[in-house]
This record gives sequence, C-alpha cells and structure tokens, in this order.
Amino acid sequence: MIQKSTGIYVMVGLLVVGFLAIIVFLVMPRFQRMFGQGASGPGMMGGNGQAPGGLTAVSTEGTPIPLPADYAKLPENTAMQKVGNLNISLALSPYPPVGFQQSNFDITLKDEKGQAISDATVTLDLTMPEMPMPNNQVETKYTDNGLYQGAGRFTMRGWWRIEVIIQRGGEKTSAFFDVVL
Repeated sequence: MIQKSTGIYVMVGLLVVGFLAIIVFLVMPRFQRMFGQGASGPGMMGGNGQAPGGLTAVSTEGTPIPLPADYAKLPENTAMQKVGNLNISLALSPYPPVGFQQSNFDITLKDEKGQAISDATVTLDLTMPEMPMPNNQVETKYTDNGLYQGAGRFTMRGWWRIEVIIQRGGEKTSAFFDVVL
C-alpha cells in the first residue's frame, strides 16, 4: 500500500513539475522583455543594456521623433518636439531621474514664431508602456516665458513614457517622451 501511494505522489509531482516547466517556457519571453533581456523595447528594467536616461521625444506609438533641423543640440536632460503649431520641450532634473525620488519637470511651450505660450494648462501623465500602473499625474504651474514647472515621482526603475497634456481654450494636445530609470 505504501509503495502504491508513493508512486502516485511521484507521478503527480512529475506532472506538476512538467506543467510548471511548460508555463515557464511559454511565459519566459515576456519576462525577458520586461526585465531587459528580450529583443523588443527597452524593457521594464532598462533592457537591451540601455543606460538610465535617454530622454527622447516619441510619437503616440513610441517611435522616436528626430529633433527639428532648425534647433541646436539640446542638453541630455532635455527633449523637444513640434506638435501642430507648438514647440514643446521637456527638461528633467535630476537627470537621469531616480525611482522613488522627486523629479522636477520643466515644460516650455512656444508657438511656431518662438513666442511664449502663457495661457495653457499643462499636466503630465507618467506611465510604463509594458505594465499597468496606478494613475500618476503631475500638475504644473506657469512661471514665466512659456515655462511650466511641476514635481512628481517615478515609482520604480524602468522604461517610462511621459505624456505632456496641454489644454488651451477648448483644444487638447499631447506630446510624448520616453526615459529610462
């Protein structure tokens, strides 16, 4: 009787181990991407060897947007893009940002003629493209010369997308930026 029940336990144990092995092999590519070992995207933990930083203007789909030809090279903590008739730049400090510590966000808005925009409401939405995150928004205040400033926290290391949401009158415009912590 003892031999029979031991054999059943061994068979059930082998089935469980086999089932777990199949699960691991099916799920492993996703974990590799999330923790930076996969072939697509920077990964949750700053994958493909990408160092912290790398602030980049991106499209809604995440494709990098090259700097307009009529702009000089920006500091590494700053990225910019044109959206409609707005020139939107974002500067982060400290740079590269550090998870769980306060980050300062400086957004500068200018029109196509270089005139400062002072009548907007600017909010930032901080998300991680590869994983669901709780709502993480940063409110900004207008200071001077088209500069809107706010402070917030990235809640963990990894690849973050910053959506700059600009409301002027009845219009809403968004610009997107990626950074790795």
